[in-house]
Order: sequence, then structure tokens, then C-alpha cells
Amino acid sequence: MLTPVLAEIRKYEGVTSAMHVCRGNWTTDESVLLHGAYDKLGKFFDSLDVDMLALEFSTPRAGEIEKLFFNNFLDTKIILGFGCINPRSERIESVEEIVERVEEVLQFLPPEKIWLNPDCGFATFAKRPLNPYPIIQKKLKNMVAAAQILRERYYKN
Repeated sequence: MLTPVLAEIRKYEGVTSAMHVCRGNWTTDESVLLHGAYDKLGKFFDSLDVDMLALEFSTPRAGEIEKLFFNNFLDTKIILGFGCINPRSERIESVEEIVERVEEVLQFLPPEKIWLNPDCGFATFAKRPLNPYPIIQKKLKNMVAAAQILRERYYKN
């Protein structure tokens, strides 16, 4: 099923293809959502012809980042859309916390292959987002500030 879709995307120059693996975004109760490291999907991810994997890493449910890179060649072929803020929690991740988490990823990928994003999204239900807009805004503001710090610190173009 994915092959025809990805083949169609490849027809267009300058388009980045991405695949998101959702672990659940319908509740704030982390205990009922999917959990486990990505190593079990490593060979599947490796077989995909996508530019980016958008993966959720903002909670311990995702496992350790290094498990994503077991038994595959992902470190040589993908951009990681690194989920670094949790849309299901009211806790606002600090800029320093986000920077620290991304620095773990830098052990496996160069800075230009790491894109910051929230896990999944904030408005899963149009009439009932999991967080009020002021919290969403603060989380995104901290994510952008962390990205600016990381660019200044690590990206040389």
C-alpha cells in the first residue's frame, strides 16, 4: 500500500516524504497508550523509501533513542522528525530539557538530519484538543527556542 503513494511523491522534485508512527493521541492517560522501543520496526523502517521518519520520543513509552538504530542503516538514510514535546501533557517542557534530549540524538545523526516536532499533534479532536491553546503556544515557543540554540551550537553551513 505504501509503495504506490511513495512512488507518486517521488515524482515531484524538492518534496520531502515522511512517515509518522502514532502511538496514540486520544487521551492524556499515558498508561493506556502504546509503548516500546522502535527497534522492532527497524527493518521495516529501513525498507521504506521515505526521507523522514516522524517518531514520538517525548515520553519514556518510546524507549531509548539508540534502539531506533539497531540492525538497520537508518543513520545513513533518514531525517528524523524527533518528537520532543508531548501534546498529551500539560507540563511544559523547558528549552534546556528539549536541547538535552536532542543532544542524545546527535550521537546517531548529524544536526541537519534532525527536525524537531511535537509528538503527533495538538488538535487530534477539532472540538476538543488535548491541551488548551495557551499551553500549546508555550510548548511550541520552547521547541522553537531550543531549535535556535541547537542551530547556533551545532549547525555549520
